[in-house]
Amino acid sequence: MRHPLLTCAAFLAAAFAGLLSVIGRAAGWQYQVRELKPSVFAWIPDDVIEADGDPQYERAGNAGFVITAEGVVVINATNSPFHAREVLYEIRHHTEAPVRYLIDTGSASDETLGNQVFGDLQASILSTPRIQAEIRDRGQALLQRENGSEEFQRRLRGVHITPPNQTFDSAETIALGGQTVRVLAFAGLDALAVQLPALKVVYLGDLFDNQYFPKLDSRDVQRWIEALREAEALDADVYVPGHGDPGGRQNVRDFRQFLEWITHEVQVRQAKGETLEQTEADLLPLKTYSWHAAELQHDLVSDLYQQLASRGSSASNPPR
Repeated sequence: MRHPLLTCAAFLAAAFAGLLSVIGRAAGWQYQVRELKPSVFAWIPDDVIEADGDPQYERAGNAGFVITAEGVVVINATNSPFHAREVLYEIRHHTEAPVRYLIDTGSASDETLGNQVFGDLQASILSTPRIQAEIRDRGQALLQRENGSEEFQRRLRGVHITPPNQTFDSAETIALGGQTVRVLAFAGLDALAVQLPALKVVYLGDLFDNQYFPKLDSRDVQRWIEALREAEALDADVYVPGHGDPGGRQNVRDFRQFLEWITHEVQVRQAKGETLEQTEADLLPLKTYSWHAAELQHDLVSDLYQQLASRGSSASNPPR
């Protein structure tokens, strides 16, 4: 039986979520909620640079939720408790059923800094052991930067790092209220997909950004491209990205081909002996793509150059 204080806390969290969302809408904070299939939703924020949360992830990531007769499954918790409460408000707009599960598709702060909101509701937070460890490590790094920094104290006000409390190694299937939810892992990547096989919907998290320049960080670009090919092969007609509008298989293919193209362009220049600075001067800005988050282009080319140089990669074939 749930402790009365926990029940009270969950009630207050839901009520506060509703209040904040109403205030937020009045103040002009914008997001959309789209029903992709019956009882299957995507929460999609506008392209806004925010002054709260992890400064490495200044845009809120997309979230999703699936409503069943026995409870709700949430996919990703965005980049702050504030936005997570907006997601909760939208859930409560459709159902009073309990939130049973939150699935973290990755460890990035734009997907996970809102975890505490659903942890307060006693939801099971699911991911892999590696993603769990990465969230803990990222949280420790943020806390260390917060210590003595007024800017970080302000940015992280009200944020409590909440790692997954249940883990699995490769794949997981949730059966809830007549809905089957499959969680798929991609070998060699700390990234998950959430698939609704019966409805042909897949949430890809930051594995797929739709018309947004992505962050590479330490992710292996070749394995990323392979994972996107695997995603394209899934039996799905709606793909929900980490950033941008939900799309179809062609949108995933377009993003995969972008990664292939930029990888090829960097490799060609490395083969000619160009330095990083020369490569950046040649390529930037990436005029071929008029996408959101243009300020990330520089880091993308820099991270990619260094990753490929460390492996002595030869030029790849152009995208196909």
